[in-house]
Amino acid sequence: MNIAKKIIIVALLATFAGCTTTPARHAVSIKGPTYNIGSITYIPLSSVVGTYGLGYKWDSIAKKLTLHRGQTRVMLAIGSDVAIVDGTAESLNAPVKMCRSTIVIPKDFSETTLAKLFLKKIPVIRVKPKKALPSSGDYIIATIVIDPGHGGKDPGAIGRYGIREKDITLDISRRLKRHLEGACIDATLTRSDNRFISLWRRADIANKKEADFFISIHANAAHSRSAKGFEVYYLSEAVDDNARAIAAAENASLKYEDSSFGNKKPSTSLEATIWDITHHENRVESIELAKYITQTAHKALGTRDRGVKAARFYVLKGAEMPSVLIEVGFISNSQEAQKLKSAAYREKVAKAIASGIIKYKEEYEATEGFTR
Repeated sequence: MNIAKKIIIVALLATFAGCTTTPARHAVSIKGPTYNIGSITYIPLSSVVGTYGLGYKWDSIAKKLTLHRGQTRVMLAIGSDVAIVDGTAESLNAPVKMCRSTIVIPKDFSETTLAKLFLKKIPVIRVKPKKALPSSGDYIIATIVIDPGHGGKDPGAIGRYGIREKDITLDISRRLKRHLEGACIDATLTRSDNRFISLWRRADIANKKEADFFISIHANAAHSRSAKGFEVYYLSEAVDDNARAIAAAENASLKYEDSSFGNKKPSTSLEATIWDITHHENRVESIELAKYITQTAHKALGTRDRGVKAARFYVLKGAEMPSVLIEVGFISNSQEAQKLKSAAYREKVAKAIASGIIKYKEEYEATEGFTR
């Protein structure tokens, strides 16, 4: 009999005996990235063991996890919403899951049952986690902020058949969010409806969220009706006339800004040096992510691959993390405008972008930030 069946049988027996209880909440809040799956919030194993100072054993064949410290043992199984705590069954509000290469545990269980078991035995030292928390020795990408370009009084480009950039970007961003959450990535939108958000505020949302990546979604337009294709930009000086023109078009949203727009500039030479180093590191990761998204989208969509390019987009300037701006197609081109009018095609675009991000995440985590 496998371990999952044993856990289920023990849980049923405990339920009939009236022994399964839900412990009172203890005052603890585990710091670190979270994963929203459906309506349940999960915490990665690394954050749980770090908070409570636990050891653990992982049986990859039985998909069984045992947390331990001293004589206390908590046995969990992937897909089961029952835990065996020192031989007694306890109910979880949701099953333990394996998200890609990361084991995640329901936040409620982590902050109640585990707090009751382990907080009374040693003090918990709260330390603000690093951006990339180790998960069984690997780096993780847990949080992404998605920015639907334009919105509200700023319609963006108006394309063929009357389609508006702000509507296309919002729909694709919503779909992208859903796909990323399905891959256990915490995804946040800078706007979830037709409202105006200033360019500086968009980056500020990502900064306050401490996101691992900031991704801005846009639709292209050009004087030439024959221009078409998918392209991804990272923040740098534009290297050709086309990139400068695209940046100028997207930066036109500045006319809707109030006088508070702007990014804080370094006030000392030391701050300037740190700023340069940070943005250089971010640029390297931005370029790598852009390549993954471009390659995946080109294969999935069969559209012209316009490649990875550099441009000076104001919406990316204030982001304190790697960031890219994606132009999903030209709404000034009749063929691409017709495609982007289709919900099925917008779903295909969102899925392609998500696939590129997930592929990058898997490679990044497997190689400890591409260092192996």
